[in-house]
Formats: sequence, structure tokens, C-alpha cells
Amino acid sequence: MRARRHRWCPDLPYRAVLKAVRASALAALLFCTAAAAQSPAAPSATFRFSPEAGSALKALWQASAQAREERAACLGAIVRNDTVFVRSILPLPPESADSMAISATASIDRCGPPTWAGTVHTHVAAYDGERPFPKFSGQDRVAQRMWYDRWHADGVFCVIYSEQDAHCEADGVVGGIRRSRPYTLPESLPTR
Repeated sequence: MRARRHRWCPDLPYRAVLKAVRASALAALLFCTAAAAQSPAAPSATFRFSPEAGSALKALWQASAQAREERAACLGAIVRNDTVFVRSILPLPPESADSMAISATASIDRCGPPTWAGTVHTHVAAYDGERPFPKFSGQDRVAQRMWYDRWHADGVFCVIYSEQDAHCEADGVVGGIRRSRPYTLPESLPTR
């Protein structure tokens, strides 16, 4: 029997072509990986806490852990370049709260500019049976958006999930430059 080949397709060394394609793909992958490793990571904010703010956050966590309920506080901070300086904390009473003993509405209304830059709250409920959730929950993101809608300013938000650990984010810190200036409402709004 004769091997059937199409008369318009020359006899190519398929194995050699396949080997060359694999080598090219591997070289491209290695090049891209090396280039990605050399490019700088996306900028993120650095957080610095004053001794007073650090002590207040520790007290907030201890009160939360003892009550086994989440607690919230106003967070006073200033942003310079890519660094957030947290300078003051105002714990809020757990009133008008949801099932986690936090009222998003109360913290949004109380923790606005110019005195406050955002909010901090605790996570004490164990999500895996052992540890509290170390990031913002979906409900936390909704509260952050409500804060932004109320104050029309970039905010600073933290969640404390142990006596020594917190996760914080600052809106508007991009490569050391704020995207927008904070907007604060006037002391007295015009009435009709």
C-alpha cells in the first residue's frame, strides 16, 4: 500500500516543526515571566499609626473580643503621597446595630470629613471555625460605598481581625498621587 499524501502538501518533517514551535513557546514564556518579575508592583498605600491610635485600636479589639461582638470607630488620618498616617480613633457605641452590633449608618453619619477620614471595625466571628475573616466582607464594601456617597471623598478603612493584625485600604492612593481632593459639605446647608 502506498501512503496517501496530498499532492499540494510537501513532505514536511513534522517532528522538527513541532519541536521548533515548542521551543519558541517556551522561550516566549520565560521572557514574559522575567519581564513581569522586573516590572514594579502596583503601588499600594503604606499605613503608619500614631501611638495613641495604636492603643485605641488595641482597646477596640479587646472590647470587641470580650463582648464577642463587632465594634466600630471613626478613623482620623491624613494621606501624603503613598503613605496614610492614622492619628486618631473615636470608638462608637454599639447602638442601633445589626446582628454584628455595628450600625453602618451611625458610623457613616458620625465619621465624616474633615475630622474623620473613614472607619475601622473589628471582625470577631470565626469564618473557618478558628479565625476571623482578615479582609473586608461584601457588607463592608457596601458600607464603604455608602460612606463615599455620603461624603464625596476618598476614604480610609480598616478591619481589625486580631490584637496585632489589621487590613487597611485607602481610596485615592495611586502611585503616590491622590486621584481627587476630599470634598466636604459646608457647615450649614442652604435651606429652601
